Amino acid sequence: MNPQRTTSQCEMCGAVTATRRHLLGATEMLLGACCSKYGQPLDAPAKQGTAASRQQGLERRAQRMTSKDIYQEERLDLVADFGARVKHGRERKNIAYDMLGTKVQATVPQLHKIERGELRPSDKLAKALERELGITLMEKVEADAAAVGGVTKPSKAGLTIGDLLKDAMKKK
Repeated sequence: MNPQRTTSQCEMCGAVTATRRHLLGATEMLLGACCSKYGQPLDAPAKQGTAASRQQGLERRAQRMTSKDIYQEERLDLVADFGARVKHGRERKNIAYDMLGTKVQATVPQLHKIERGELRPSDKLAKALERELGITLMEKVEADAAAVGGVTKPSKAGLTIGDLLKDAMKKK
């Protein structure tokens, strides 16, 4: 990994961004661009065309090209009884449809359909409704194993076409 620049949390403001080592007073800190004006850089980027510059470029490229495991990310999904929760939250706070619609940027017919469970709100609208009504519409999804066509395999390893073919051959 590149010793000059890393993607981590700025030690001054907490933002997750590209950071560099800086000297702030007598303390060495990792600062993002937002806070770098408060310290003096300890690492200067290598001059263009040098071997160090090419190495830094290769390291940045390798970092960009690494794939993320989407199965390890936390997934949130809409609860099954979202309509009842929205209706209960709106009635509890005694908010009219037009007032709520203005606050969450939704139309009154949309809110009626959401409360009846006929319309699934977008993730953005669900978060706005949660914030305004003080309710929970999105919950963490627990995916222990992926099951497709009767084949169960831990999601960490991922289900492959080979797994499906093996299962099909066993059934014959």
